[in-house]
Parts: sequence; C-alpha cells; structure tokens
Amino acid sequence: MTDSLPPDADARHAADAAELPITGPDAEPFDFVTTEPVVPTGPPPAAARPGRGPAVALGYLAAALAGALLVGGSLVAFGGVGRASPSPTPTLAPTPTPPPNAADGPSLGSAAAPVTIEVWADYQCPYCRLEATVFGGSMERAYVLPGIARIVYRDFVFLGQESIDAAVAARCAGSQDPGAYWRYHDLLFASQKGENQGAFTRANLVTLAGIAALDATAFTACLDDPAVAKAVADETAQGRAAGIESTPTVRLSGPGGTRILSGFSAGWSTISDAMAAVSAPAPPASPTPGGSSAPLGSSAPMASKVPAATP
Repeated sequence: MTDSLPPDADARHAADAAELPITGPDAEPFDFVTTEPVVPTGPPPAAARPGRGPAVALGYLAAALAGALLVGGSLVAFGGVGRASPSPTPTLAPTPTPPPNAADGPSLGSAAAPVTIEVWADYQCPYCRLEATVFGGSMERAYVLPGIARIVYRDFVFLGQESIDAAVAARCAGSQDPGAYWRYHDLLFASQKGENQGAFTRANLVTLAGIAALDATAFTACLDDPAVAKAVADETAQGRAAGIESTPTVRLSGPGGTRILSGFSAGWSTISDAMAAVSAPAPPASPTPGGSSAPLGSSAPMASKVPAATP
C-alpha cells in the first residue's frame, strides 16, 4: 500500500483504473478483470435433451427396485420397522430480538453494536465494487454476525447521472424490503460497466428489480419520487461536509475513536487494525505533554477522486 495516488490518477476516470494491476503486501500482482453485467439480454436458448429409450427406462426401474430392497433391509437390520414415529420437536417461541445481521435498509447489523462501519461509495466506482466484493462478506462474518459492528452504506454520487439513478434505485428497493436493499446493492455492483455507458438505464434498473423480487409498479413509482433523489443528494453533501474526498472511503467509529480508510483496502490487515483501534476503549489522557497520534488510515492508489465542488 502506498501513501499517495499515482501521478497519472484522473479524477474523472475511475472506471479506467480497473485495468491497473492490484497488489498487496507480500502478494503477486493480479489483474482486475471486469465482468459482463448481470442484466439479461434475452431468454437463454433451450438446451436440447436427448431422448430416453426403453433400455434406459428399464435400467431406471431396476435401480429403483434394488434401492427399495436395500432400504427395507436396513430398516429390519436396525429395528426401524414397526417403531412408533418420534414425537415432533416442540416449536420454539420466536425470539423477541432481531438476528445480529438483520438488514434495515442501507444498514446491516445491530444498532447496539459498539462500532459503526460507514462505507461511502458510488455505484459506478470500480474500486467501490472491488472493496465490496473482496472485503464485504469478510467484514460481515468477522464483525457484524458477532455483534461487534454495524455496516452502513452511504451514497456519495459524483460520477454522473447513472450514479444518481443507481443510488435512487437501491433506496427504492430498500423501501419495499430492508433485505432487498442489499440484494439490489450487490446486483448494481455486478452490473457495473464503465461510467455512464448505459449499465444503469431505467430499463436495466427495472430488470434488476425483477431479479431482486420487487414489485415493479411500486418500484417505478419510487424511481420518479423527487424526495428519494433529494435524499441521495443530501447524503452526498453530508459526505463532502465530513471531508470525504474519494471513493471508496470507509469510516470506522467506536469507543476508541474514529479511523478513516481512503481508497481500496489493499489488505485485510488494514481493516482489522483499524477495527482493533476503534474497538478498544480510548486510553486516559496523558498528563505529560506530547503530540497526539494521527488517525490510522490507508491512502491506496486505487480510489475514485472527487472533483472539487464548483461554486
């Protein structure tokens, strides 16, 4: 991991950075290869199925009879024949508390978790996709399921109209079903294909809603709701005010303070070290004079830089 962006980084060409080799500490470089979007282009051709002749049918029948004889013999050998059916297991009362990884729109995990992990991202940012693909599941298993942290996805849209439309669509998915937000979130990243190249057209967003099992009528009505687009814009403005300058940016907050990780986390230790720092209670202030330690952070060369706001 380096401490600065490469000299040829371009603030408006985050998608081109997907072709750069990705390296990590003590790791061989590997190429990040984009995949085709998941939006289907048409019904798949029906696969031809070979016919089954009489000989094959007789073979199946013989195999079935042999299996029945074997099962019957096993029951007799183990005394299973003639035994009374076991009593059904009593149904447990539903737990009054939600599971530790419960989804609530853009958040995943218990609101009582001591650490909050905010992921500021743009659905058209290739390294946001990479961060979610490489580390998203690991963070959920390591920190969300045990109740240590809650993950909150934050919209920081700046790469164009399709970024706005994708963020609006994800919120519309969450308005129908909190769990559907994350299904749709994953579908958007899987469908990513360059900046404003048509991956997130209205037709494709509606198709993804069908894959996520959403109600199409309610979904399209939500896409046209100006209040949802305003919420996306407001959250992006909050990110700018908080000092977010690139995507992805991961902000971890807990008893031990706050840590900011800017750019793609090139190694799991970057995340685990930051989690350890914010999870531990803050030490008491030292009575002796001394400089304060700088917040832990990563400044990886793989990030989408935010252009300066124009007046």
